[in-house]
Amino acid sequence: MEDPSIKHPSYLRFAPSWELMRDAVAGEDDVKAKGTRYLPMKTGTSVIEDQALKGRVYDLYKTRAEFPEVTAPTIRGAVGIMLGKPAKIELPPELEHLRERATLDGLTLDALHRRMGMEVMTTGRYGLLPGLMEDGTPYLSGYVAESITNWDSTGGVPDYVVLDESGPVRDRATGLWTRLNKLRQCMAFDGPYRARVWEQSTGGAWAAGEEVAAATPRGQPLDFLPFVFVGSLDLTPDPDDVPLYGLAKLAVRIYRLDADFSFSLHMTSEPTPVAIGFDDPKQAIDDGIAPKTLGSSVLWILPKDGDAKYLEFSGPGLEKQADAIQEALGRAAQFGAQVIQSGQSAESGEALKLRAASQTATLTSIAQTTAAGLERALRNTAIWVGADPEKVIVTPNLEFFDRSITAQEIQALVAAWQAGAMSHKALFDRLQQGGVIHEDRSYEDEGKDILNEGVGLDPLVSPGSQIPGAEGAIN
Repeated sequence: MEDPSIKHPSYLRFAPSWELMRDAVAGEDDVKAKGTRYLPMKTGTSVIEDQALKGRVYDLYKTRAEFPEVTAPTIRGAVGIMLGKPAKIELPPELEHLRERATLDGLTLDALHRRMGMEVMTTGRYGLLPGLMEDGTPYLSGYVAESITNWDSTGGVPDYVVLDESGPVRDRATGLWTRLNKLRQCMAFDGPYRARVWEQSTGGAWAAGEEVAAATPRGQPLDFLPFVFVGSLDLTPDPDDVPLYGLAKLAVRIYRLDADFSFSLHMTSEPTPVAIGFDDPKQAIDDGIAPKTLGSSVLWILPKDGDAKYLEFSGPGLEKQADAIQEALGRAAQFGAQVIQSGQSAESGEALKLRAASQTATLTSIAQTTAAGLERALRNTAIWVGADPEKVIVTPNLEFFDRSITAQEIQALVAAWQAGAMSHKALFDRLQQGGVIHEDRSYEDEGKDILNEGVGLDPLVSPGSQIPGAEGAIN
């Protein structure tokens, strides 16, 4: 009997890292809810025999700790930079409606692309499956890494995938919510593309639904699996490394260090009063002659030659713990800087150029793969509905950082051109890079418009101008 719940070996290998990323993104409450998975008990706590007392001591230890919220802001910031300028999407008429409603839950294509970016930054994996409504209207369904449970291929071409569509369902009669475990099995080996849905009974057994084959509007079978795997590096079925896994691990390390530091600080931060000179301290306490309270209104009477003082922690232990936390935070910031460039630098232009190229490598690859994955899914949809797949083009934005120039920089550029330090074409290119001239404008078109308008050609343009098309036009 076939078991659709079997998971791919690579799924089992990557699942723990995906779980860590989800928890790190969700933040402190979710991390603390996992208890000892992320914060082991201290040795002294683990040997307490009273289980209730052990639980209270551990809960206090965990409560004082702080989990650093560094993973989610880094992902949001990276995706904001990467997709701050949406990808350029060209579609055939049959798919134009997808711009405003690409998914069943109402996402636009741009919003779907942002969701893809967030997921790939988080787990390094996402999936897209085209589908048709009952009236033949196409749509796209997205699947997170944890929902793509099994897959296979023939000759490097994917032809089998199992998708977990489990989730809460509402009984419309009673209003109650229950969990429905459901798997969608998609196949394209030994025949055309077909799918069936499996549902799990309360007893745990899986029951298969009817197998349904996909067909084009003309009744032709779809002879390939339209599912698209989207990774951080490519579109192959095997999971890619999680881009920010190292950052999440650093966050957990900081959490553990902070727990120990906060515990030590709690135990040692308040000085402890000590009274010396009582022959029998226990009896002195029982007799009420040993001081037990502090304050200006409390009179302490000590025995002859007695003494009173404070015991206060002093030593390098806490300082070393604090240094370790700061060192880990510094590494986390450096890790995030590999994805998001920020701040000022006194580096040379060439050094800055090389460092920026390194820092944007992850964003570049993810921008390219998510755009390529969206393009492939849309082309598969086009084939399914009988449209021209070549008319689907998704061009990602790869200019992630603001390259605009100031008015002072414009004046300096024009002065450099006037002084003969740069060509007119170089001036045009720099103004276009800086956003002064629209990116769709050509050098020739701009030159013709300047001549037609007759604006400010002298003294900026000399007779026999370098502007294209101006030869003989200015005397």
